[in-house]
Amino acid sequence: MNTLFNKTLILGLCSASFVAAQDRSEWTVTLVQKHLESSGVFQGRVDMKGNRVSFAPIPEGGSEFTLWAYRRGPDGLEEHLVDTEVVGAYLPEGEIWITTGDPYTAGIPRTRIDQPFTVNYEVNGLMSDADAPEAAKRVLLDHKVTPATGDPKESNLGEEVAASQGYIDRNGVRSYKQFASPLIGADLFNSAGVETLRLFALPDGQVAELELSSAQVQIWPMSTGSFSGADPNTSYTIAPSITVDLVNLYPESETWVQYYPGPPVPGTVGNRLIEQPPVILQEADRPENRVLTFTQLDNVFDANGPWTLEVIHRTPFGIEVISDTTVNINRDLKLRGSFQALAD
Repeated sequence: MNTLFNKTLILGLCSASFVAAQDRSEWTVTLVQKHLESSGVFQGRVDMKGNRVSFAPIPEGGSEFTLWAYRRGPDGLEEHLVDTEVVGAYLPEGEIWITTGDPYTAGIPRTRIDQPFTVNYEVNGLMSDADAPEAAKRVLLDHKVTPATGDPKESNLGEEVAASQGYIDRNGVRSYKQFASPLIGADLFNSAGVETLRLFALPDGQVAELELSSAQVQIWPMSTGSFSGADPNTSYTIAPSITVDLVNLYPESETWVQYYPGPPVPGTVGNRLIEQPPVILQEADRPENRVLTFTQLDNVFDANGPWTLEVIHRTPFGIEVISDTTVNINRDLKLRGSFQALAD
């Protein structure tokens, strides 16, 4: 049984061998297409030699094609079966889906630009016969990206551009992990957009490629924080007011500021500043910005020396420090200045 890609057939017709020694003008050639698992029958006159598209799409159960030659002879109508062929329809099956470290299920899966994601796919119906057409032996995996334009918090996407292509030539379920996003640009922290993976059945004859399945993943930028209001190289007798600018906080995250005495030490668990509540993004569908201001730090920094402030950002990917600064407190400077004034 022959196989066919997209359930239509381009037929090669040749009845010349039957009528080679006879006058071709006497003969009429008819092609009959009959579905094997239904009552569908289609027929029509065809040229003595050439090709044409099948009368109807090939169903899953296949079609039988018969080529008949007719002529009016001395004893009446002559009918000859020139050739017959049974054609079965093949159409590879494919499904693709993406999983990330974010359990978000309310829409397109999402992740952050610095985080990997997993591409999962299942393909069935591919053939391993050496003489099978290419469209029956493999499918195309196409990867495209659509960068965000302007502010990542807005739904502004640019044009879709090609990232990569590859072929899958084995049936079954498989997966691979993508670590580096093609969306990464000059500014890693602000890179964002959508990645799209598609499975295509290959073109066959006059039929274009056919999309079998597609999957997308949202890529959001990295979160950043910055402190202003205090110079780490300056000592303060009274703790200054501190402003914290938080940019692109990841959806479904919690962000707070912690403090502890001494210089920054990775992994230190300090105390939360309670003057401002933590920023909790619940049911958020995109990154958000926030500004926090702390004016009562003099009540917090209760000893001389350096004090560390850190922005802690909790996301589905873990807990991390996205910014830190140091405030140096030396209240003895005020006392010495007072004693000097009294002595004068």
